[in-house]
Amino acid sequence: MTLENRTNRIHKIASIAGDGIGKEVVPEGLRVLEAASKKFGFELQIDTFDFASCDYYVKYGQMMPEDWKAQIGSHDAIFF
Repeated sequence: MTLENRTNRIHKIASIAGDGIGKEVVPEGLRVLEAASKKFGFELQIDTFDFASCDYYVKYGQMMPEDWKAQIGSHDAIFF
C-alpha cells in the first residue's frame, strides 16, 4: 500500500457483545475490522462496553446504565 492511500481518520467504534452468540461472534468480527483497517490504511479506536447483557443485568439490576447514550454517543458506529 502506498502512503497516499492511507487516511488520518480514526474510526471510533463502540463494541457491545451482548449475550449468547454475541460473546463469540463480536470478537471475531472485530478481528475482521482490524484486518481491514491494516489492509486499507485506516485506524480504529474500539471501546468495549459490557452492558446490554444478562450478566450486566444480574450485576446492576438493569440492562443499560442511565448514561449509556453519553458513553457511546460520540462514537462513529456501534458494533453489536
